Amino acid sequence: MTMVLESLLDDIARARDRIWISTYIYRNDRMGHRFADAFADAVRRGVDVRLLYDALGSHATPEAFFEDMRARGIRARAYRPLRTVLRGRALFPREHSRIVVIDGAGYVGGAAWADEWLPRDQGGGGWHEVCSRVVGPCVTDMQRAFECRWMLADDPGGRSFDYWTGGVYDDVEFITDAPKPPAVIYERHLERVRAARRRIWIENAYFCPPRGLERELMEAARRGIDVKIIVPRDSDLPSIRHASLARYPSWLDSGIQIYEFLPSMLHSKFAVIDDDWATVGTFNVNPTSLRWVSEANLIVKQPAFVRDAALLFERDMARSEAICLSALPEQSPLARLRNALWSLSLDLLEPRYASVAAARELGDREGGLLQALGV
Repeated sequence: MTMVLESLLDDIARARDRIWISTYIYRNDRMGHRFADAFADAVRRGVDVRLLYDALGSHATPEAFFEDMRARGIRARAYRPLRTVLRGRALFPREHSRIVVIDGAGYVGGAAWADEWLPRDQGGGGWHEVCSRVVGPCVTDMQRAFECRWMLADDPGGRSFDYWTGGVYDDVEFITDAPKPPAVIYERHLERVRAARRRIWIENAYFCPPRGLERELMEAARRGIDVKIIVPRDSDLPSIRHASLARYPSWLDSGIQIYEFLPSMLHSKFAVIDDDWATVGTFNVNPTSLRWVSEANLIVKQPAFVRDAALLFERDMARSEAICLSALPEQSPLARLRNALWSLSLDLLEPRYASVAAARELGDREGGLLQALGV
């Protein structure tokens, strides 16, 4: 995460045109103040600085903090604040995607603006995160997606949208989708898992996949594909971990290899499939991402990028403990019941389409808005 912070701060310091940030969490802590100061410096240089923060994800941050940012020239806007929710009676969707555009560079990944993401030697939580910095024409698509989110931030009807570059670029796809079909990020995962020839490596903070994807992963492992999953040992969302623990035996029995990351909270969300496909973003591989929030992921088909992502996965795997079917820890009947109930609750949240391993292909499309969706 140190490299991501340094890269962001360097780009912010050099920015001359725009700094646009969409985030689920922005707090008034050490990290939040550090970036607020950097934003204010950019405003004094004439940069258009916009911060779109989710009102639910950032609920612990006093409104006075954002008012102070606005007084310093930072255009801070809440996504779906309470007044909007009450007016339209629609709490969802929430803005869980992270879209960052700083002049000609874009960032995608799970990081947010809170001390959990600061390194421990700087007084933070030292959470492990993976983000990707993007340059090139795809950044224009990220800019357009941000502008749409910005425009709809106070829409009482809860409208959201899908934006997907489709087949416009040979080596990269940018996707941001809303919690209603077509769930493009989910379907792209399904397609690529079905087509895997050698490996499926997934590192995800909140892994308990919808049943359709779960079946595809188990089937891939049974046909000899190297399926490895890295999850946190100590999670900030115990409910997801409890649900996953209920499913460990069936996953392991199918041949899926599970690793639990040990050094700190693992918050990354990325995957590597074969040698020609990798994705980085905010998609939590569980039904809540499909039911309640908008996500953003980058899919990259450049072999060099995929190699780097695979090396990162291997490095994280070396800092993780393998879970064995023959050595699963003993749990009390009450703990097993708790885990089963959490697993069932995720099944109940799961949209109907996600539990069915549909065979349809999304195919190549022109980039842009797929559809304006009401949720």
